[in-house]
This record gives sequence, structure tokens and C-alpha cells, in this order.
Amino acid sequence: MRARSNGGAMSTSAARELTLAGPGATVVLGRELAAALAPATAGVLCLSGHLGAGKTTLVKGLAEGLGVAEAREVTSPTFLRVVRFEGSPSLVHVDAYRMSGPDDVVELGLDEDLAGGAVVALEWPEIVAAALPADRLEVALAHVDESARNVRISAHGAASSAWLDRLGELA
Repeated sequence: MRARSNGGAMSTSAARELTLAGPGATVVLGRELAAALAPATAGVLCLSGHLGAGKTTLVKGLAEGLGVAEAREVTSPTFLRVVRFEGSPSLVHVDAYRMSGPDDVVELGLDEDLAGGAVVALEWPEIVAAALPADRLEVALAHVDESARNVRISAHGAASSAWLDRLGELA
């Protein structure tokens, strides 16, 4: 894994760019995001990218890192829309692909999860963007080739910037 910082001090719009070699490196990034969350116990992680970009693979590592599930237990919640993994903190894995918009967030009770108390990993965040908290970490995954992905992680808000800073300290 190679990391490049945006070069300046981390602010509320801080960003990091990574190149990941294969699904294993994507799982490792998820574990690192979980480790970097502490001492916080909640956060919103918005995952964007085309089908097959590695969004669910990253959540597998996040779940393992949080100690709420093994990677093999994490699958895409496309048809379920939401899967909750109990723990401390809990992980809420959301796939907004089949949602019609921000009202679905309230209908599913996700507004409480997004307000704090859980780690929310949200795939396809652009569909429910109006319902998302301002303070969030955005992870954009893009194919480089069959085995590599470019990842851009950007923080929006003080808590997410601190999360991103701690991630940088792990690298």
C-alpha cells in the first residue's frame, strides 16, 4: 500500500490517496480504519465507487477490525439495505443502491445511527446525500486494473479529520 498525503495540515477537508494491490489490501485498509477510529466510538464512512470497486471488501476489514464479525460473515446488503453487527461500537452496513432517497434513511431508522452511537458504513451515499451528517469520512474507490484500486479518503468535519489523522499515524 502506498500513501500520499495532501501535503498540508489536516483540516476539515483533509484527504489521503492510496493505491491498493488486491482485495487483501482493501481488507487491511478496513482494519486500519477501525483501529484509527479509537478513541471515538462512532463515525460515518461513505463508500463510493462502481460495482466491484471494493466497497463491501473494505467493510469486511472494518467489521474484523471492530471485532463485530469475521470477513466471511460480511456480504453486500443490496437487497436487505441494512445489516447491523452488534458490538462496542456497533457496525451498521448500509447499501443505498436500492433506496429512493433521503426519506428512506428515516424510514429504516438510520437517522439515529447516523447521529452517533454506531459506526455507519454507507455504500452509494450519493443517493441519500441530503440525509448525511456534515461530519463524515468519504472513501472513493476506483479500478486501476484487475488487481489494483485507487482510493481517495477525505474528511469533512472535526471528528472525521481526527479519524483521518490517526489513520495516517498507523501508516
